[in-house]
Amino acid sequence: MSCKYLFLGLLLLAVTGIVDAGAAGQGTLPAVDPALYAMEPAPLQPAECGRCHPGPFGSLKAEGGKHRFPCQGCHEQFHAYDPRKGNYDDLMPKCASCHELPHGPVVTDCLACHSNPHAPRRIPVVERLTRACADCHAGPDEDLKVAPSKHSGVGCQGCHAGQHGYVPDCFECHTGHYPEQTVVTCADCHRQVHRPLDVPLTAETDARTCGVCHESAFGKWQRTPSRHGQVNCGSCHARHGDIPDCRSCHAQPHDPNQLARFPNCLTCHLDVHDLPVKR
Repeated sequence: MSCKYLFLGLLLLAVTGIVDAGAAGQGTLPAVDPALYAMEPAPLQPAECGRCHPGPFGSLKAEGGKHRFPCQGCHEQFHAYDPRKGNYDDLMPKCASCHELPHGPVVTDCLACHSNPHAPRRIPVVERLTRACADCHAGPDEDLKVAPSKHSGVGCQGCHAGQHGYVPDCFECHTGHYPEQTVVTCADCHRQVHRPLDVPLTAETDARTCGVCHESAFGKWQRTPSRHGQVNCGSCHARHGDIPDCRSCHAQPHDPNQLARFPNCLTCHLDVHDLPVKR
């Protein structure tokens, strides 16, 4: 180092008060304060790391989940990256250090889904997910296959878009069966969204839902003076599309000779939704 730069350095030390001008002129080293190195430094806390690494700190703060522990829990070495050695991968912690194949032996490319380990539950719908949902969600995949519906052709990402784990509101794609219907009632009938056409009904099922598609039968049922007008749709049609046998409720209502002559109940009773009654 030239005398010029040495002089400037010592002059700067003198100005800042580390050495006095006399010492600078003599070229001596600054005085050592024994207190500076008298104790062990306390480990850095996450907020201190966050001063230089606001991105990871912010992610951990907002969405860190179970990863919200001291940084040293994963990062055993700090500021040891050397571009000449290209040792970034060697320094970065490995998922397997704590997690032993949590999703089974098929899914091992952790960072393909958990692209930000500081926000482990923020998982965008990436190609890895859209082509391999069934690796983890075999049940829904099987339901969509064995009970084909329009949901089968949409694909997982058609409903669960934007982020892994997102559960859409039915009304994002569908409108209610009647104007006053609320979205929470959808699951009363469509209990398995991956089998939307497999619809079990009960005596509490709102008959207005049935009436949207079955207008004629619903209108007759509303107006009939017969006792069937007091029986809800789901009491007879236990599953959507089921047509019950009259004898499932009316066991042997007439004598055997009459039943032998008229085996079809509707020969006389005409319409189950509007039975003839005595006036």
